[in-house]
Amino acid sequence: MSGRRIVDLFAGAGGWEEGLRTLGHRALGIECDPLACATARAAGHERLEADIAALDPEGFGPLWGLIASPPCQAYSIAGKKLGRADKAAVIACAHELAAGLDSRSRHLEGCADGRSLLTVEPLRWALALRPRWIALEQVPAVLELWELFADLLGSHGYQCAAGLLSAERYGVPQVRKRAFLIASLDGAVALPAPTHRSFHPRRHSVPPEEADLPSWVSMAEALGWGTEPATLRSNHTSSGRIPGGAPRSLDRPSFTLIGSSYTWRIEKGVRQEDVAPRPGWARRRPATTVLGEPRVFGPGSWPRNGHPAHKVRRETVRVTVEQASILQGFRHDYPWQGPRTARFRQIGNAVCPPVGRAVLAEAMRPSLASGRRISDASDDASRVASRDASDDGPDSPRRPPIRPRKRPRGVRRTPKSSPPKEVR
Repeated sequence: MSGRRIVDLFAGAGGWEEGLRTLGHRALGIECDPLACATARAAGHERLEADIAALDPEGFGPLWGLIASPPCQAYSIAGKKLGRADKAAVIACAHELAAGLDSRSRHLEGCADGRSLLTVEPLRWALALRPRWIALEQVPAVLELWELFADLLGSHGYQCAAGLLSAERYGVPQVRKRAFLIASLDGAVALPAPTHRSFHPRRHSVPPEEADLPSWVSMAEALGWGTEPATLRSNHTSSGRIPGGAPRSLDRPSFTLIGSSYTWRIEKGVRQEDVAPRPGWARRRPATTVLGEPRVFGPGSWPRNGHPAHKVRRETVRVTVEQASILQGFRHDYPWQGPRTARFRQIGNAVCPPVGRAVLAEAMRPSLASGRRISDASDDASRVASRDASDDGPDSPRRPPIRPRKRPRGVRRTPKSSPPKEVR
């Protein structure tokens, strides 16, 4: 839309933009993974394949909205967690960016994981372009940094809200917690109100404040497996007393195996895909966090938690690309591109579109209500500069202007080959 230009940093395969599309807006996505770019283009989203750390934000302004989901591998509990060791450098770099100093090159030299410093890129772009609203997402471990960014953006005129959101509270058939930051120049913002009840494995009653909300969506319901398991019938009729053969539900153990001939057939009307045995937890709750692979691990049975291999196998559900797409909140026929491994990786990295839609609706709400467009950004910047000049005495040093520079020497490109690991 004219006057409503939006940029999505680290855009991936289009999770944010699928939510944005339902709100009637489009964005330019910037991403360095060529397969993710191919997926987004196949879905009708605009993509620029580039290294965000090397770009000058001034070439993309003025902006109405800024969206970003920096890489999570450095901070995820599923990875090496080197981002924790780099957090002090990221915090120092963020403070210096807010003061007008681009010190990314210096801080990068001391980082154990070069991807850690990519977390400051949304702040660099926001301070350079001053979009009317901002929406950021990352794994829960980054909430501390989002709260810091909220304080820094607050000193530049933004009103902010930061916190954790769980995907099942927005109709996604998956328990997936992520940290979000919303900021606006045009009014107060808050994290979006949930549309569904929360899930807790040890809670058997509905909290009073959630009584009017629909229930969360189970994994089996989302994938069309039904609430009841499929029924099989054997060729054993007990001398005619059980016409058609003895029924047996798939969620029950089999009869004792005997040496005589004993065969089973699927009950008429039951799909072939329902024959494969699936753990009962898939009907009792949403899926656990979808990772970048074809396995959805059972609650508490993740291999890295030290559980025995036989329990992991028993509780794990293998899914197709289409099923993983549904569990992530995409449509089943979303046009994922590339080899099977790459398609699962893109799904695991993506923002759940229903959650993205809820967050974006709240982020842009004050700007839509006030009718502010990107043409107002330069006026606001002029007012801030005038105010600072009038407030400072003649001998007081002025705050240096924020002049984004091109990629400093030593800033590495976002890695493409490492498979992402997501927090459960």
